[in-house]
Amino acid sequence: MLIMVAFSGGGTRAASFTYGVLQELAETEVLTGKGTRPLLKEIDVISSVSGGSFTAAYYGLYGDRIFEDYEARFLRQNVQGALLWKILNPISWFRLGSGAYGKADLSAEYYDKILFNNASFAELQRPDAPVVVINTTDLATGLRLGFTRSAFDALCIDLDQYPVSRAVTASSAVPGLFSPVTLENFAGSCGYVPPAWLAEAKRDEESPSRRVHAEAIEGLLDSRERPYLFLVDGGVADNLGLRGFYDMFELSRNIQGALDAMHHGDVRQILIISVNSMAKRKRKWAFKRANPGLGQVLGSVSSVQIARYSIDTMEIVRNAYQKWAAELSAAGHPVSFHFVEVSFAGVHDEDEQDKLYNMGTNFNLDDDEVDLLISAGRQVLSQSAAFKNFLAENRQQARQ
Repeated sequence: MLIMVAFSGGGTRAASFTYGVLQELAETEVLTGKGTRPLLKEIDVISSVSGGSFTAAYYGLYGDRIFEDYEARFLRQNVQGALLWKILNPISWFRLGSGAYGKADLSAEYYDKILFNNASFAELQRPDAPVVVINTTDLATGLRLGFTRSAFDALCIDLDQYPVSRAVTASSAVPGLFSPVTLENFAGSCGYVPPAWLAEAKRDEESPSRRVHAEAIEGLLDSRERPYLFLVDGGVADNLGLRGFYDMFELSRNIQGALDAMHHGDVRQILIISVNSMAKRKRKWAFKRANPGLGQVLGSVSSVQIARYSIDTMEIVRNAYQKWAAELSAAGHPVSFHFVEVSFAGVHDEDEQDKLYNMGTNFNLDDDEVDLLISAGRQVLSQSAAFKNFLAENRQQARQ
């Protein structure tokens, strides 16, 4: 099995909803070559954005400990209020006014204190742990940048030494509210050799998006032209965290090679779970004759764009994997593909769904809201027809 899970953005709303999904995965058993195991232990990759990155990083670092203290340490804390107090505290004014220290740096220090304990990416390499890809956006190009070894090798930066807190801060640094996380680029100083597919992709006339992506990557390989990267919320480039799953096969155009590199060359089942915490808040101004204000216009435009782009992303990823699974199967290697969407749309109770859709994108929810989000994450996953089909196929294959 190749199992990949994507956590969307959305503040504590997303962190709580994804946490509920992890709980359900921990209590769902599948049959493997090692016997019956929790499905949570079979996850290969977690790709996360913004609010979802807190849950992904904490699980990546501490495993099942997340079920013991994550709620108390983060989900049920007024993180937003604590950050605001730190920003307004006169002690912080001198550093914030220096130009070299911003709100993002202050946030990273706070996240280390309450969650990450100064952990680096080296500590994400736990035995039996999934690969955790924390996604952010390069402000200058709009390019999605995942905190991965391959990306940081290209920039000649040792990812193992990079603080997890700064990656999570970058992933959730909403432009305008938080300063970008600055990353110094050392590309060209370590003998890095670009992959062979990069030059080929730059000449790809059939796929403009692949060509443009390759050109953007190449642009980062010249540190004289791009000495610094300014990283902001990953939701600007992909609010679902799904694009990385598409890029890993599409950019290289070598499906089998990518699977072999992931030690899944003999895969029989591919499962993608997309945990989408996107809300649909009712816009009261839309019921009035008066023109909406600038803040209402900007908020609506950005949320509508993200929602439409997310729908397109989901369709692209789903269709691509169905195609790749069919190609592998045609080559005498039977592969099935299952795509599971976990979203508020899967909540059957209309009152609960309405509450979920109207929760804010912030880092301060009350206990009842957190309880509802956790319960909804578990419920929607467990009742998903696509998820049930995957589990049924797993049992059938085991019997064979």
